[in-house]
Amino acid sequence: MPSLSSWWWRFLENYVYAVPEPPPRKRTKPMEVLCVGLPRSATESLQTALLKLGYDHTYHGWDIVYETPNYSSKWVRLCRKKWFGSLDGNTTITKEEFDEILGHSVAVTDAAASVFAAELIAAYPDAKVVLNYRRDLDAWHESAVKTLVSVHENWALYILSCLGKIPFWGWHVYERFMWPGLFRALDGNIETGIARNGKWVYKGK
Repeated sequence: MPSLSSWWWRFLENYVYAVPEPPPRKRTKPMEVLCVGLPRSATESLQTALLKLGYDHTYHGWDIVYETPNYSSKWVRLCRKKWFGSLDGNTTITKEEFDEILGHSVAVTDAAASVFAAELIAAYPDAKVVLNYRRDLDAWHESAVKTLVSVHENWALYILSCLGKIPFWGWHVYERFMWPGLFRALDGNIETGIARNGKWVYKGK
């Protein structure tokens, strides 16, 4: 597979699966809570609880795929900046860049929060940081393999991702950027990344 920084992926992103640039959001309320635990560590329950407590909107990984307009292309851009930065070594993601996507949110959990934990904490230094986790590491690992890897192995979803622009970006941002990067899958295979590296990534090593 060509490198994610190669012309091939740029061609697919900018021409074959090009989508209209979603309007940049503007921050109207301060960012208050960053729940930086990994996926499969009660992230959806946390979102529900935070919404009930009045933290509206709380941004979750489902938003990346299902919100309208869709901002997956902007998340891919941030992923590329984080892991395939410019030749001068600058990988800093600014508050303004995050606000373009998260400007309507006062809390973040799940994928965006765990993948960009360090960058979000730097961008929003006044926000409270919650490290959500499961005490049983083996149970978390089994859940991550069962859910995240099963999506990666689902040929129907992969084929669907080739047939439409929104499905392409949903697959692209998660299966090619976020999960491989988060789980240090140097070969781009999140199955081996999560299975082999999931536990030590979870421990923060």
